[in-house]
Amino acid sequence: MALEEERAYFDANRERFLRDYRSKFVLIKGSQFIGAFDSAENAYVAALNQFGNTPVLIKQVLPEDPVAHLPALSLGLLRAHP
Repeated sequence: MALEEERAYFDANRERFLRDYRSKFVLIKGSQFIGAFDSAENAYVAALNQFGNTPVLIKQVLPEDPVAHLPALSLGLLRAHP
């Protein structure tokens, strides 16, 4: 799975990130914390400058991961056709 190592590192360090970087966007490459940023855009620019166009994890530090709600799916407005 893509970014599996980065996700595992984030989960293992979530409490520390919450304490030190709540609401910031953390940049993680492999099992290495690169930095915390005020916006996802700033984290993305830093990632491009440091690593080029390679996969990295940029994630906002929140107590719980947000849940995406797709009303069209729950209301049955979108249907899959074979």
